[in-house]
Amino acid sequence: MWVNCDALGIALSLVTWLLLVITDFIVVRFVLFAWFTSSRPRFRWVPFTDLGLFLMALYQLLLMLSLVSHVRAVTTDPGTISLSSAPDGFSNARHCKLCQGRWKPPRAHHCKTCRRCIFRMDHHCPWINNCVGLSNQKLFILFLVYTCSSAVFTLLLLAAGVFYWLWSQSSWSDAPPPGSASLICCGLVAVECFAAVLFVSDFLQEQVESIQMNSTLVETYQRTHGQRASFTEHFMAIFGPSWWTWPFPFPSAPEPDYTEPAIADEEVWSQESTDDHNSLGIAGEESEEMMETVQEPGARPRQRHTRDGNQTD
Repeated sequence: MWVNCDALGIALSLVTWLLLVITDFIVVRFVLFAWFTSSRPRFRWVPFTDLGLFLMALYQLLLMLSLVSHVRAVTTDPGTISLSSAPDGFSNARHCKLCQGRWKPPRAHHCKTCRRCIFRMDHHCPWINNCVGLSNQKLFILFLVYTCSSAVFTLLLLAAGVFYWLWSQSSWSDAPPPGSASLICCGLVAVECFAAVLFVSDFLQEQVESIQMNSTLVETYQRTHGQRASFTEHFMAIFGPSWWTWPFPFPSAPEPDYTEPAIADEEVWSQESTDDHNSLGIAGEESEEMMETVQEPGARPRQRHTRDGNQTD
């Protein structure tokens, strides 16, 4: 099993699991049990109405898929290069000094946290304590999708609980106020979920852009990309050709093509884009060693904003 022994990454992974568990407990305790408890449930071991049972099952499914996707993204090799030397006839082969001179394919980059070259490395994400590469990018995207979906669903359940409480009161002036514990816990969860939607949706937008352009985050700053085709072909290169495997959190990408070239962008560089590269310690076609000083950005150069994290050597 693949696990990085990085203290920050392990701590953030545990925080992610803890937030999911706490959110689940609060929603079930103060929303589902409060509004959907039935004295004559369909199943004795789940004392909910039929609607409450459906909402409970759907909510637990989303949280489970989010958690499993996260665990699989953490424990899946993101794309370690399996070949020590370039295939016969491969011209202009590069070699990584930090990997004892092993072959570095054109679309591979060395991660200083994972301490190895990763094929189609997008970035090192401390929230999954792992790199995002070709082999686990699907798992990372599913984690983002299911986390955002469960956060939105949580906000809808909280809002529905508030509206149901207001509707059930015969007189608002005489209505007993909700308990302090309920208000505090639900308020904290609402803030957490709202922040998660904003945070995760930004990551998800970047991943969609990455698929559309067939360019990883590192390649975006290096102004390179893979061979361009349709969005569907790019998507299947990450999720696999079988549509029924796409929603499930297990790797399904086809075998990597290490010989795939890194193609330079044809767009003309403006002075502004050159200034962005200088501020990041990257300049044109300089060697990848300049990436050691770069912090993981939260968005691509086109979006003009950054976030903290790790990057490549």
